[in-house]
Amino acid sequence: MRVERQRNKLTSLGLARCNIGPTGAAEIAEYVSGSAVLKTLDLYGNNIRAEGAAAIVEALRGNAVLKTLWLGGNKIGDEGAVAIADALRVNEVLTKLNLDGRELDLPKLRGTDPVESLNLTGERLGPASAIVIASLIAGNGVLKTLDLHENKIGDKGAKAIGGALAVNGVLNTLYLSVNRIGDEGANALASGLRVNGVLTKIVLWGNNLGDEASRGRE
Repeated sequence: MRVERQRNKLTSLGLARCNIGPTGAAEIAEYVSGSAVLKTLDLYGNNIRAEGAAAIVEALRGNAVLKTLWLGGNKIGDEGAVAIADALRVNEVLTKLNLDGRELDLPKLRGTDPVESLNLTGERLGPASAIVIASLIAGNGVLKTLDLHENKIGDKGAKAIGGALAVNGVLNTLYLSVNRIGDEGANALASGLRVNGVLTKIVLWGNNLGDEASRGRE
């Protein structure tokens, strides 16, 4: 697949369900790197996997224009999500990101568009989104309440959130009920709580936990 080089013209590029795969993603990444005007990129449902996500990540590191990126339905896995989270530490231009459910508001999660409460209930967010969310809230100095009730972050997402709790010094209320979290995820959350002196309420009912853990900490 070839993308026509109209770098001075295209502000939006939609390639949803075009089956471009990792190879096509690498070509798109090259295009993104050279564009000074592209603000929206939709690659939904292209099976680019972690390899393709890695290519897009490299483009993000040096891009100062792209604001909206859709990567849902691409099986990027934990590896791809971690790479994207790392890239977002140096890229603060991207404001909207969709990995597996809903378009995440990156400035609100990061704290550059400060809010004290963020409700992401029932948005079908999976482990990939949770990994990015955790990376951003780790350094958020404003957000006090985060509601991730009724998603599907699982143990992998809970492990990422647990890591964020270990370093976040502001968040005091966290809702993680009905998220397919089991013992592995619960243990990771517990590890984060051991060094977190700020969180006063965590709600975990509706997960695969024992009675004591599912009642949460209040």
